[in-house]
Amino acid sequence: LAGSLVAGRGSPTGAGSSGRYSRLAGTLDCAEADEVVVLADDGDGPVVADGAATQGTLRAKTATGETAGEFPLRHTEVAAEISGFLARTEVEQTYANPFRETIEAVYVFPLPAMGAVNDFVMEVGGRRIVGLIRPREEAERIYADARARGQTASLLTQERPNIFTQSVANIEAGGEVKIRITYFERLAYDRGGYEWVFPMVVGPRYVGGTPQPATDRPTDPATGTPTTGGGTAAPTDRVPDADRITPPVLRPGERSGHDIGLTVTLDAGLPLADLRSAAHEVDIVEETYARRVIRLRAADSIPNKDFVLRWNVAGEETRLGLLTHRGEQGGFFTLMMQPPVAPSDAQVTPREISFLLDVSGSMRGLPLAIAKAVVERTLDRLRPDDTFNLFYFASGNGQLWERPKERSEENVAEAKAFLADLEGGGGTEMLAGLRRALEAEHDPAQVQMFVFATDGFVGEEEEILRLVETGRGDARFFLFGIGSSVNRYLVAGIAEHGGGAAEVVLPDAAGDACRAVERLFAAIDSPVLVDVRIDWNGLPVEDVYPARLPDLFAGQTINVVGRYTAAAAGTAFVEARVGTRQVRLPVIVALPEVQAEHQALAPIWARWRIEELSKRELTAGEAELPELKRQITELAVDFRLVSAYTAFVAVDESRVVGDGRPLRVIQPVELPSGVSYEGVFGEAPVGGAFEVAAWGLTVQATESGKVKVGKVADGSAARRAGIRPGAEIRTVNRTAVHDVSHLEGLLLQSSGSVRLQLDPGGSVDLPAL
Repeated sequence: LAGSLVAGRGSPTGAGSSGRYSRLAGTLDCAEADEVVVLADDGDGPVVADGAATQGTLRAKTATGETAGEFPLRHTEVAAEISGFLARTEVEQTYANPFRETIEAVYVFPLPAMGAVNDFVMEVGGRRIVGLIRPREEAERIYADARARGQTASLLTQERPNIFTQSVANIEAGGEVKIRITYFERLAYDRGGYEWVFPMVVGPRYVGGTPQPATDRPTDPATGTPTTGGGTAAPTDRVPDADRITPPVLRPGERSGHDIGLTVTLDAGLPLADLRSAAHEVDIVEETYARRVIRLRAADSIPNKDFVLRWNVAGEETRLGLLTHRGEQGGFFTLMMQPPVAPSDAQVTPREISFLLDVSGSMRGLPLAIAKAVVERTLDRLRPDDTFNLFYFASGNGQLWERPKERSEENVAEAKAFLADLEGGGGTEMLAGLRRALEAEHDPAQVQMFVFATDGFVGEEEEILRLVETGRGDARFFLFGIGSSVNRYLVAGIAEHGGGAAEVVLPDAAGDACRAVERLFAAIDSPVLVDVRIDWNGLPVEDVYPARLPDLFAGQTINVVGRYTAAAAGTAFVEARVGTRQVRLPVIVALPEVQAEHQALAPIWARWRIEELSKRELTAGEAELPELKRQITELAVDFRLVSAYTAFVAVDESRVVGDGRPLRVIQPVELPSGVSYEGVFGEAPVGGAFEVAAWGLTVQATESGKVKVGKVADGSAARRAGIRPGAEIRTVNRTAVHDVSHLEGLLLQSSGSVRLQLDPGGSVDLPAL
């Protein structure tokens, strides 16, 4: 037994299941879950854990116990402090060099999409270097120059609002480097509680489009040659940075040596109720009626699923309110309020509900079974005068009927039979699937709603959000993000641009799917505040975000951040429509002259302003884009924030530890819990053969994960270079090869001649592909 196996009663196929869902039938049972039995390999064979997972060794092993892989990222330690609805999180990454030569470590990892990353420190050899925030091109140039000089340097860049790359150059043999990243965020109060999420792994992204020529790619600031992010996918015309968001993924049973520790100090300010970790084993220490310390258990330290902490507080009338800060950069505030909504104001309008299912390879197995169960349960809850249809997509797409049909027993039975036949597999052509659903026949006399289930594992987020923003008309999107590590940025973004709401369903969280369905119907069946705006009634308030307030469903809150220019006190008004009735709700506001507390509000406000400017980029013309980029860059530099156009860089100038040509090692990541390896990569864990026809070379992965030469054609370039069958390919252009798919990605990204490091065989040069 390699790695770990989690099995729940009634769930015969294993990892990630917990007795809550049947993978075979796809049914959703909302009864209390069975106890989970966890097995693991501690080196002496399988053992049974007493109510908690034990993970055994954290390194990839061969069948004989030989270590198959060593990687630089050893440990991540997370420390979060939550006060009310503001959170400060520090992430410390420890990199160590297990090789005999100087290395450059590259790690692609997630953070919350709306987290304001505004502090960065590198520690090496007892020296502490505070990172500088610079325009991204300048930061990359500083880093490249330091790398070429042999100095230890680090670079933090944002690839997506929720995907970041940490590069650490010139870690000496046997050396260690620590990176500390700090971010702030504001938590939303929603339907009676709060939620804090720490994402742990970047899920495998599907990349569509045609690979770009190397000449069209960005160049290294130091050498002028085309750069590569080192991922498993080459840049394409649709995802030009695909190589930066597709880190190599460990096979089932492999471990990279990277584990995680996590501590949350929660001070709710009011008595806590129903504090729980949704999917991880934790220890909770009660310090006061309002304060808890939550620690992740060592048995649950593999970073392969989101950590989700949820809680409620007592005293409903005092849960919400106004926080302010006024300092050198001005005055900032955040307002959270829950307007009363009377059920009698509901206007029941016939609805047309279009179900849209992602049935790609990453949804194969448990995620798709949950998605089907959610749709089935929703079908059973439709009103008699509703109409509905089903759409699906993977590499292709399709639909159940040409036009929506009424909710009858016969039509529901036909839809459920159609659902049962859907299987997960293939790519994730989400754009094409969305277009089909949007362009299908719809009844304009009915309220149009899309119920969309996906894990969001795609690379072209901007194109998808642009399509929803411009193509939905008056329709609303309700998202079910299903999986242990969903792309929350995309799931929440579609809901926001689609005027609806989003729910994330965790496979390991008891009752999550049931709660999500209930919340969906609470949203679409309950009164809605629409056309929401705030009249600030003369208060000195400006730059309030989100600039366009969404419709408000039952149990939700209005959450805004903004600036104020002077001390003031007064009454603002929330104006909206409930059914056919206009409402005007008063809000007491006090903006102080001096307020040293809540300093996090300044970077949080700046992060929201950057988000609004980034939304404008989605639909802006070519002439507007440079100005938007300038505004984002200046704002991020002023508030020390990482953004698409800024980065943190730190250089240890005290010494030289390398020759300027470090071995580049791409840190592999865990496959998200519950995601099928075969569904994503289309191969068994050992993999199939890969042919490089131009060189007359065929390679294949071994059970230990090594990439070896299988066949060399007579008279080929590979034969002339002296390559022999059985040789292990260790590096491509000094980037360490993780597996066959990684090798393929590196070769697709190469330009000019290619240097391979073989064992045995040494270095060989081959012509450009």
